[in-house]
Amino acid sequence: MIFLCRTEDLARTGAKGIVLGEGSDRLDVVVVRAKDGALHGYINSCPHQFLPLEIFPDHFFSEDKKHLICSGHGALFEPGTGLCTEGPCENDYLDRLEIAVTEGAIYLNDARTPGVVAREKRSKRNW
Repeated sequence: MIFLCRTEDLARTGAKGIVLGEGSDRLDVVVVRAKDGALHGYINSCPHQFLPLEIFPDHFFSEDKKHLICSGHGALFEPGTGLCTEGPCENDYLDRLEIAVTEGAIYLNDARTPGVVAREKRSKRNW
């Protein structure tokens, strides 16, 4: 497991962006707290044009705090499922990452390295 952040790091905005690796191994991750309090991890990449979601560091939510919003085209995503409910990638999903929480620490819980996850994501792009 790879440490991502502490649960209290989500207190201010409800989400935390984390970068693992660099170059072709760079994996951008976002951990979010949904309305029900559950924590979810996603690759921080809009399925429309693969842009990061946030405009400013750790600011991933729409103004009403109901959806994650893409900085590029304003697509809206459900925090608990990653489903795009509005925008150019409607009905598509953010790529979910398995996370684990232990004693207030949030970890990436994937047998693959972050670099492998990043390269696999890039290889599936259609453009």
